[in-house]
Amino acid sequence: MSTATVHQRRRRRPARLFASISFTIMVGGWLCFLAALMATQETLDDVWTAVRDLPIVLEGVVWLLAFPFLVGLAIWQAAWDEAVRLTAIAVLALAYIAMFVPRQRRL
Repeated sequence: MSTATVHQRRRRRPARLFASISFTIMVGGWLCFLAALMATQETLDDVWTAVRDLPIVLEGVVWLLAFPFLVGLAIWQAAWDEAVRLTAIAVLALAYIAMFVPRQRRL
């Protein structure tokens, strides 16, 4: 095995680990969102209010770190029919989970 091949394998491991961790966080976050939605919808309202009440700079940081989940919360807070909101959140969650699925790197 050449040194270039060994070096390439070492570089792939951290990227693959990062992809797996990111996917786990995404799935876990949406499962928590679903649990809060099923258990008590007031929890989602409280989280939305807490984020909205943060100072603007801190709110921006939270939006950067938790963007897909906060978009889901924004959809939940919308004045749409409940079925439309649930469908939109499900589509959003499935789209983000699909984007974060770890894939084999092509050479």
